[in-house]
Amino acid sequence: MLEVCVLRLLDHIAQCTAPFVVRQERGDTWRLSGAADFAQSLMRCPLRYVLADDLVRTCTALAYSEGDELSACLDLLHIPAEQMWIEWDEAARRDELARVLPECTAAAAVDILRAGTLISAHPRGRAGSLRTFWLTRAEPQEPLLAAVETIIDLDGGIVAVPSEALLDGHTVAVREPHNPQVDDLLQCAGFRLDSSWQRYYREAAYTAATRKQVIQYSLAAVASDIPMLLALFLLMAVRADLVHTPVSPLRLNAKRARLGRRALLEHIEVSSPVFAGAALRQTQGPGVARRGPRFHHVRGHIVRRRNTVYWRGPHWRGHVRLGSVRSRTVELRLPH
Repeated sequence: MLEVCVLRLLDHIAQCTAPFVVRQERGDTWRLSGAADFAQSLMRCPLRYVLADDLVRTCTALAYSEGDELSACLDLLHIPAEQMWIEWDEAARRDELARVLPECTAAAAVDILRAGTLISAHPRGRAGSLRTFWLTRAEPQEPLLAAVETIIDLDGGIVAVPSEALLDGHTVAVREPHNPQVDDLLQCAGFRLDSSWQRYYREAAYTAATRKQVIQYSLAAVASDIPMLLALFLLMAVRADLVHTPVSPLRLNAKRARLGRRALLEHIEVSSPVFAGAALRQTQGPGVARRGPRFHHVRGHIVRRRNTVYWRGPHWRGHVRLGSVRSRTVELRLPH
């Protein structure tokens, strides 16, 4: 039981061998694309990142920040490698999302423990495809694969149709009319159903209402990751002073081999101590009365000056007696 708790999502996928089979009520069985189909690809992947919680929160805050929005910085972004894995703790992303964008909290899946994406990118790094995976609280813990593949084109070259055509095999767009900032970020993404899932849904006798629900759930499961990932690509593209810590479980794998267990994968843990230093510092404790009308919270925001991006972390602004923030601005520059 202890071992299950410490395994990363990438290890669950690498050790997954069982095919994903669905049995319908009428007795038909369907072999659908699942995590086991990507186990070898993940083990061969040359670059595997596991994000620390501070970096997950930073990327989420950056994605939904005020000021010069992330969508105005897309020309600075590129996918860092042609093949890469990115994994994060979903609770950290969900908690930060609830803070910066409370209206999205209700749509979050609270049963997901960890999430990750396997990325294949074009050599220039401006376009690629993503397959999304999760690990839930269900026992026994088994990695799940999203039925929808995400297509990214940072140059805006995606030709997508309305989301109602997802089950017909088309690349579709997701729009957010109530949040222009999120809608701008989704302009560079398209979504298409895995071919095995498309055949499965095509044979299912769905009503119009059920069909709409399937489409909504399938797209919501992957589209919500796009803003955070784009923010991460921005931090990786500029000089963000992210800390990369290689993790090589050689000694642990030797012990696992003696016990007849499969080896764990090497990966790189990525954190953001510089951004953590610019994070919110609470200056009012419980029960402390507000001392002045000008004391208020300032939301984190981006400021862009050509190829330099400044991240000004969230903070309290007010009278000096309520506390002060020594430094809350992080300067990011493109490498020369």
